[in-house]
Amino acid sequence: MLNIFLSVLPIFLLITAGYLVKNRFVRDDGFWKAADKLVYYVFFPALLLLDVSDANFASANTSSSILATVGGTLLVAIFILVAQRVVTVRNDLFTSIFQGGVRYNSYVFVALAQSLSGAEGVAISGVFVAYMIVLTNVMSVLVMNHYGTGGKKSFKGTVAAMVQNPLIIGAMLGLALNVADLHIAGAARQFLTYLGNAATPLSLMSVGAGLMLVMQARQAIATGYAVGLKLLVMPLCTLTLLKVQGASGTPAHIALLYSSVPCAGNAYIMARQMGGDAETMASIITWTTLLSAATITVIIGTITQL
Repeated sequence: MLNIFLSVLPIFLLITAGYLVKNRFVRDDGFWKAADKLVYYVFFPALLLLDVSDANFASANTSSSILATVGGTLLVAIFILVAQRVVTVRNDLFTSIFQGGVRYNSYVFVALAQSLSGAEGVAISGVFVAYMIVLTNVMSVLVMNHYGTGGKKSFKGTVAAMVQNPLIIGAMLGLALNVADLHIAGAARQFLTYLGNAATPLSLMSVGAGLMLVMQARQAIATGYAVGLKLLVMPLCTLTLLKVQGASGTPAHIALLYSSVPCAGNAYIMARQMGGDAETMASIITWTTLLSAATITVIIGTITQL
């Protein structure tokens, strides 16, 4: 358990550093928006491209682990939709609860995979990202289109955005090179290594810069509900499905890690653009991020000792 905590700690220290730097030294939102774009379009795709192209997938059966993450996500989504029928909340608030319960922060996920499992963890997490970005974005857009009060997105537009997602492109290019048994070497490899090395610190500091610690009383119940779903219910569902399928090894640990990471920061942007409760969404993102440091340590630490 202590080793897991020490592996997780630097990730959340970088998030904390980002929050402090944003609120004390670099308050310019333009800087952080530019940093986000660099991470999203350049640094993380380079990291995924390099590590996925180098990965040895022959010894890693990821299919059952990916099925467990898909199943766990769908179970939580179904629970939220059914619960809305039983105890109805405002539509805009419901969309934020839904996003908070099913979406994941890919920056924290890949960074933790790297910290806990090295290059193999990054490569396997890249495969998970390619699948789960599609599932979580499609579900979120469908819910926002139905329950949100703002602008609507077409299904065609959603698919087009996912096809152009730089993280998916990076992972898929790496996978293509891997399957073709082509290796990145020399100056190209060093170039991608330099870019990839910048991904983790800058992305995590950007996560910290986006945290909003102020929460109104009316948001507390909805925030607590979403936090419980994301950090407790989804990991338990995923763990159960992993056990049923007999999944083990690094892919199973990455699957459990996926289910335990906090909500995606860009869920706030979707809430604001498509008529969700943006303030509650910001609160859910903040508290899933802060509390996941403890829950990830306990969940991953416990499963590695079994």
